[in-house]
Amino acid sequence: MKKPNWKLWLEDQEECKFWLDSYIRKRILRKSSDESRLYLRRADHNLTFANWIMEKHKTEIPEVFGDDTFYDWVISIYYYGVYHAALALMSKEGYTSKNHSATLAFLIYHHYHSQKALEREDVELIASSLDREDIEALGLSKELREKACYDVHEQFESRLAEQIHEQAVDFANKIKSLLK
Repeated sequence: MKKPNWKLWLEDQEECKFWLDSYIRKRILRKSSDESRLYLRRADHNLTFANWIMEKHKTEIPEVFGDDTFYDWVISIYYYGVYHAALALMSKEGYTSKNHSATLAFLIYHHYHSQKALEREDVELIASSLDREDIEALGLSKELREKACYDVHEQFESRLAEQIHEQAVDFANKIKSLLK
């Protein structure tokens, strides 16, 4: 059985539709009520918390923890901000998802191929937030999140967390403007 491949979905609309239909048949994607406000609130909540932790790295964290940093957690929190913003967009259209790949198939098909509301970079940012078992090809933020969570030797600098911060905030703002 073939595995979902979001990069192929970007290039091949029919392949994306095949997977989208499969997720709907299996009820992994389902109709639901519009809870986009709740998802956006969660996205904002995550972004606010990550920003707060970033700010604490300027003085308080070094004072309390010395050289220890928590950029790994910041990266993970930004990841959830991106994913909740993506779920808000789906929810506004009356769908919910039980699977990260299904969410991505929906967004690629409806917002990249059909409506052209998302750019390739937006899709890649969402894709970079997905679980390893669901997506083979991982983007930058997913790689950073995984290293942040699982690689005990990886050193994180504020520059990496700032990069993810900018992408997450830009994406959340784009989703908000699409929902207006």
